[in-house]
Amino acid sequence: MKIQKILNNNVITTVDEMTGMEKVVMGRGIAFQKKKGDVVDADRIEKVFLIENENENRKFQSLFNKIPLEYIKVTEKIISYAKERLDNTLDEHIYVALTDHLAFAIKRTKAGIRIQNHLMWEIKRFYKKEYEIGQWGIGLVKEELSVELPDDEAGFIAFHLLSASMGENMMNTMDITEMVQDILNIIKYDLKVEFKPGDLLFDRLLTHLRYFAQRVINKKYITEEEEPFYDFIKNNYKQAFNCSLKVKLYVEKNYEYEVSKEEIVYLSLHLQRVISRFKN
Repeated sequence: MKIQKILNNNVITTVDEMTGMEKVVMGRGIAFQKKKGDVVDADRIEKVFLIENENENRKFQSLFNKIPLEYIKVTEKIISYAKERLDNTLDEHIYVALTDHLAFAIKRTKAGIRIQNHLMWEIKRFYKKEYEIGQWGIGLVKEELSVELPDDEAGFIAFHLLSASMGENMMNTMDITEMVQDILNIIKYDLKVEFKPGDLLFDRLLTHLRYFAQRVINKKYITEEEEPFYDFIKNNYKQAFNCSLKVKLYVEKNYEYEVSKEEIVYLSLHLQRVISRFKN
C-alpha cells in the first residue's frame, strides 16, 4: 500500500491495487516524515474508509483539515454500530453529514448553546431503534470526548441515520416525519383507534406511510392507470376508503400532490387491517 496523497500527519489516501478505487487511511502519525509514493506503515493503520461515490469521497477528505481526528473516530464508531443494529443500508453521505453535525453539536454544547429538536416525540415513538443508537452515540461522545451532549442530539443522530437509510437529505426526512405524524392523527381520530409502537400492524402501516410521504415530498407519482380494485374497495371497505379520502384531502391541500387511485387502494387495505384488528 503506497501513499497517493497526504491530507495531514494522521490521514493519507491510497489506491486499491485490485479495484483502482481511492481509499482514505487513518492512523496516528501515519504520514509523519512521509511523502507521496512511500509505503504505508501497516502498524499505524487504525481505520480504512472506502467511499465509492467520488463526490462524497472528496467531501469526506476535506473534513480531515477542519475537524479533530478524535471527532471523526467517534463518528465512525457510531456509524459502524448503526450498521450492526439496523437492517437498512446507509447511504455513504452519512460519513460527511454525521461527522459535520457532531463536530458542530460539540462546538455548540461547549459554547452553552442548545438547539431543541421539536420532533423528539415522533422520533422516540416511530424510530425507536435509531433513537437508541443516537443515545448510544451521545454516550460514546461523553466517554471518549468528555462532552455531554443533550438528549436532543440523540434525536438528531437518529434523523441522520434515517436520512441515510432513505437516501434523503435532513430537511426532507423531517418533513416526511411530520407528514407521517399528521396522517396518523387523521387515522387515529377518524377510525377511533390507538396505535402501539412495536405492534406488527402498526409497523407495517408506518413503513407504508413513510414511503408514501417520501413520494409526496419528492413529487414522485405512481403512474395513473385503471385501478381494478378501486370500486371494490370503495363499496366493500367504506370506512377505510373514507378515511383514505381524508388523507388524500390533507395531502393535496398541504403538499400540492395529486394522490392517485392506486395510492388510495394501498392505504385503504392497510387501514382495513387496522379496522379488522380493533373490531376483533
